[in-house]
Amino acid sequence: MPPQPAPSARQNLCKVTAVIVTCNRLPMLKTVLEHTLAQNFSAVVVVNNASQDGTRDWLKTQTDPRLHCVHETVNSGGAGGFARGMDYAVRQTDCDWLVCFDDDAWPQPDALRIFQSLPLPPTVGGVAAAVYFPNGTVCDMNRPGLNPFASIGKFGRLLKSRRRTFAIDPAAYQQTKPLPVDYASFVGFFVRAALVRGPLGLPQKDLFIYADDILYAWKLRCLGLKILFVPSIRFSHDCKITVSFARNRWKIYYIVRNRILFYKKIAGWLFLPFAPLLLLSTLKLYWKNRTTPHIGRLILAGLQDGLRNDTTRAHTNIVTLAGES
Repeated sequence: MPPQPAPSARQNLCKVTAVIVTCNRLPMLKTVLEHTLAQNFSAVVVVNNASQDGTRDWLKTQTDPRLHCVHETVNSGGAGGFARGMDYAVRQTDCDWLVCFDDDAWPQPDALRIFQSLPLPPTVGGVAAAVYFPNGTVCDMNRPGLNPFASIGKFGRLLKSRRRTFAIDPAAYQQTKPLPVDYASFVGFFVRAALVRGPLGLPQKDLFIYADDILYAWKLRCLGLKILFVPSIRFSHDCKITVSFARNRWKIYYIVRNRILFYKKIAGWLFLPFAPLLLLSTLKLYWKNRTTPHIGRLILAGLQDGLRNDTTRAHTNIVTLAGES
């Protein structure tokens, strides 16, 4: 591991704690921590989400004093992991800001320095980085988005659009000025620690995976605060382009349920006219994966719980529903 930067390198700069959630990806975690600890983070919190690949033992051998390890006995998903890590960070580390990212993502050189140089007024509660695949192309799954339900006019344009995407245009990545956005992913998402301690709170851990990050960002926007997309702050994300259900069929349930929960929150009364499009998208998901065992009951359960705003179904029950227990 790289040595801790000299204290003088962080003088007069805001203190940033990194929060990383990992589960059974030790080789990738080693790469992530190498890149992360090479920068001037005040602290780095790693939530080990019940890994069984030697992650715990390896973390015990690390000596960087900025590294804080939280070992969980049960995998609570990305949502639970980030909730646990952010809670630990604001309680146990001295920080002005937190930045979240997965165990297959890392800040590119100078990402933190660029963030710390930004003149951020109190009206800005969050900052979203530009996320790229290692080959240099934009990582679509991490593109921040704008609310298409902000007005009837914007909603009308959404209905007329063939792509029906809410994400910002890739051309925004070439801009030099920050761009206001309405939501962002947890890869390179900076949030004020005071908000986490106060009105914003923690991510909704019972979402388990999917949409926990964009719902959290939307909650920040609903507080009347801004989120800025800053193209010059760059992160790398060494992730798969498509989601495989071969061994994790239970993910289908969370995709369906949490997508409904997100659109109900962001669309407001426009959710009703938008619902047929969402249903069509769900049918496409079914058709594309129609040979996947138990997909029908997973989708129906996700639809039912999403429409009821019910997040109480235990993860073990969802795994059983998928026939994977």
